[in-house]
This record gives sequence, C-alpha cells and structure tokens, in this order.
Amino acid sequence: MYISTKTGYALRAMIELALTGDKQPLSIAELANRQQLPSKYLERLFSLLKKSELVKSRKGTNGGYLLAREAETITLQDVMHAVEESHYYTYCRHQKIDADYCQGLSCHLRGFWDRIGTDLESYFSNINLQSIINKYIRGDHEANLFE
Repeated sequence: MYISTKTGYALRAMIELALTGDKQPLSIAELANRQQLPSKYLERLFSLLKKSELVKSRKGTNGGYLLAREAETITLQDVMHAVEESHYYTYCRHQKIDADYCQGLSCHLRGFWDRIGTDLESYFSNINLQSIINKYIRGDHEANLFE
C-alpha cells in the first residue's frame, strides 16, 4: 500500500496544529520549519484542507492556521479526501467505468478488490488525529488507535 506525499505532509502538518491546540495559530512558514517541509507545497495543501473545512485561518500579525475541529473528530480518511484528487486504494477502483474486465481480460476479482477498498476506507475513517498523537507522538503504548 502506498500513502502519497500529499497525505503524509498534510497529516504531519495537521498533527503539528493539533499539538499546538487553540493557543496560537501557526503560519505556513512555521509549520514548514517545524516539520522540515517545503512551504510552497504546504500552501497548496492548506488551501485544500481549508476548502474541506479541516483547518481555519486567522489573518493579522499573529495569524496562521488552526484546526477547524477537535483532533478527535478529524480522521485520516478526512485528510486523505481533502488532499488527494482521487483516493482509490485498490486495483480496480481506479476504473471510471463499471466493467468486469481489466485490460480486456476477464478477472472476476472486482468484488474482491472493491471489498478491500471498502475495508481500507473504514480503517482510515476510524483513525483520528488525537489517537495518532496519543499512540505515536506521546508514546502511550496503551492508547487505542481506533478510538
């Protein structure tokens, strides 16, 4: 399975915002510096995250970005949907037509691949930012990733 750079960078930046909380908005430059990410790339990602209402911006000298919702309510699936043009995870799901054939050959596995895609979507929608922070950032090995 491959998780794109877009999703990886967006997730890192969103976790940085969650760790900062509502205390202070973070600018793109600050987020880029803290996470060692390219600021121009983050600008494009944050445009998509804002459009999807996962982040909000504040203007002014102390302006920047904040999470638009609590970290417990933002899932990995939300982030993926916001930044990816398409979020098909399996072999057949990228097909635009509902065909039972792959490259002209009958494969009979479309239902299998669709089930895997559905399972992955369910899996990603059950992981939220706060659970990632608890388990992997703060090292709480007792934390349940699927809260």
